[in-house]
Amino acid sequence: MCTIAPNERKGWGRAKMVDFPVAKNPGQGRAAGPLAWLVARAAALYAGLRAAIVDAVTQRRNFILFPFAMIAGLIAYRVLPDEPALTSLAVLLGIALVAAWTGRDRALVRETALLAAMFAVGMVLLPVHAALFGTPMLEAPRYGTYTARIEAVTYDDGSQQRWILSDIAGTPDWTVPEIRMARVTVPGSYTVSPGDTLTARIRFYPVPPPAVPGGYDSQFISHFDGIGAYGTAFGDIEIEQGGEGGLARIVKDVRATITARIVAQLGERIGGIAAALVTGDQSRITEEDRELMASAGIAHVIAISGLHLTLVAGTMFACVRFLLSLSHGLAQRFPIKKIAAGAGIATALAYMVISGMVIPAVRSTIMLALIFAAIIAGRQALTMRNVAIAGLAIIVFEPTSVFRASFQLSFAAVIALISAFELARRHREDREHPQRGRALALMLDIATTSVIAGLATLVFSAYHFQQTAPFGVLGNLMVMPIVTFVMMPAALLGTLLLPIGLEALPYAALGWSIEAMLWCAGFVRDLSGGFDPSPILSPLALGVALLALAWLAYFRTRMRVIGPIAAVPLIAFFCLEQAPDIFIADQSQALAVRSGDRVALIAGRNNTFATTIWSERYITVIEDAHPAAGCDSRGCILTTEDGYTIALVKSRDAFDEDCRIADIVVTRLTAPPQCAVAATLVINASDLARHGAHMIDWNGPDLPPTIRTAIDGPSRRWRIQTQ
Repeated sequence: MCTIAPNERKGWGRAKMVDFPVAKNPGQGRAAGPLAWLVARAAALYAGLRAAIVDAVTQRRNFILFPFAMIAGLIAYRVLPDEPALTSLAVLLGIALVAAWTGRDRALVRETALLAAMFAVGMVLLPVHAALFGTPMLEAPRYGTYTARIEAVTYDDGSQQRWILSDIAGTPDWTVPEIRMARVTVPGSYTVSPGDTLTARIRFYPVPPPAVPGGYDSQFISHFDGIGAYGTAFGDIEIEQGGEGGLARIVKDVRATITARIVAQLGERIGGIAAALVTGDQSRITEEDRELMASAGIAHVIAISGLHLTLVAGTMFACVRFLLSLSHGLAQRFPIKKIAAGAGIATALAYMVISGMVIPAVRSTIMLALIFAAIIAGRQALTMRNVAIAGLAIIVFEPTSVFRASFQLSFAAVIALISAFELARRHREDREHPQRGRALALMLDIATTSVIAGLATLVFSAYHFQQTAPFGVLGNLMVMPIVTFVMMPAALLGTLLLPIGLEALPYAALGWSIEAMLWCAGFVRDLSGGFDPSPILSPLALGVALLALAWLAYFRTRMRVIGPIAAVPLIAFFCLEQAPDIFIADQSQALAVRSGDRVALIAGRNNTFATTIWSERYITVIEDAHPAAGCDSRGCILTTEDGYTIALVKSRDAFDEDCRIADIVVTRLTAPPQCAVAATLVINASDLARHGAHMIDWNGPDLPPTIRTAIDGPSRRWRIQTQ
């Protein structure tokens, strides 16, 4: 049992460890009865939790909770139904800061107030970010001839490109969208750089909302990134080279040159994957290869992240240190380990720039810079505090990244791996382990790392991608030695030798390693037979996973594993969703209905954006046309096997009859008021315009249907306001 000795100066004081009384005989508690045994177990658990809290506090691990508190604030702001007043947010932040200052002499009050302040900062971050970088959202399509500045090229597959445009101007003035930037798709291939100016005919249109409840929200992300519209360019496009964007232009040209040299040597397929590893350009990777690697649980290999930065910077660190150690004089005069760490930082920064400075690369570079800086300062490198610092930096400068899969996956994996490292280190300090062969140790480390990272990211992968890759451990076990010892060192060496034209041999080894990786992925996929038992998770599952990660990161003792273990039944019992009975698209005519075991369209076309997202999100096959639906020019009627009737009304003449015979009425028109009185549920044009796509569950004749909408908070600043 733990007690805390009072200490007026420190507040928390020192933790005194007192033995908690337990039965000497393991079966003694059970002999006294199940209730007594449960009470004893609960008391022991409470004592262990109390001791773990005291240990964490005395080790000053409350700082580790700061990014989690900020994330909680971001989530709280995100889920509010209406936009909060800035004065309210300012008052909330002020109260938390004053409480932290006034309670600075009492540790418990101070730490609680600081966590509350971090929560308040999280709530304020997005409004501040919107004021600095946000944009109004285009409400209706615009078409005309425009002149704009090219800020970036975000996609290029050789047949089309996507550009980010700013300073948009045109005539007449009323056709010019009043937005900061727009993302425009351009057919063909152009040699452009940031700072160039284009003149072209462009059709701008509003940024689309999510296609499913809880799906990827383009409007939310685009608003805070300053992108207020999407667009498509037509006809002849005039490009005028600008004199600005010096560094950006150089970086773009370097990336384009490296990509072209790699593809020229290795071909479109293998070269496309190699270019993704070096420059981050994934536009040449085919969907077949993406699905192949995803099925084997190795899709993370082609997305530049902490794995790639660590391997490249770590390889440079090891090579520089080894080469310097060959000279006895240098090793005696200079701190070669610190010099090698400096080279690792420089390599990580260069790789981050060449890879396009995507968020995962930036996040990983910050983390690596902290690790190498700790080596230079003579401090311990792998600590949870460094993870917290990196998290705080990313959250402050890119708060919307918290809602993206890449942030969630990478930080979950890093937190789990460092937690395992801390537990293993404490275990090694307590016991002596026999020496194992290096090859066996390597295989065990890869398998252990794969299992830990896979379990840590399981919820996020299942939610965002509907993939769990149960054979991912085998896939990583086969592929990671290739990636670690051949692929990334070859990519690094080839890129370093590219300026002098000696990259052929390293890039050839890179190509061989990619072919070996694809073969391993094919072997794992064939072995699994397509088995992937992915659940359909609700957004609440992400909140439970966040709490489990905070618990895992905060504690140092074995008590830390209780959080992730407890998250499993919570998600299993409270966070699972089922595929809806009715799917209604907001921006197309698609309407799909479940009748018995089949889901089929009664309106609209299949294989569109909406139906594809529905199939992927809910792991459901949507058939082309429902055979039991009766349709004519006025609408469609379907009586399902579950006993309810749904009507799709296309003509105003059909409202009177269909509203009387149908339980659920769907229309793209404005339904008359009497229709809502006759039918159980009516979804009309205003509902679809305000709340987006609708997913409906039929709960029987005695309970109202459950409705889930894609647009939450239709009045928020990032939503397109409707009349």
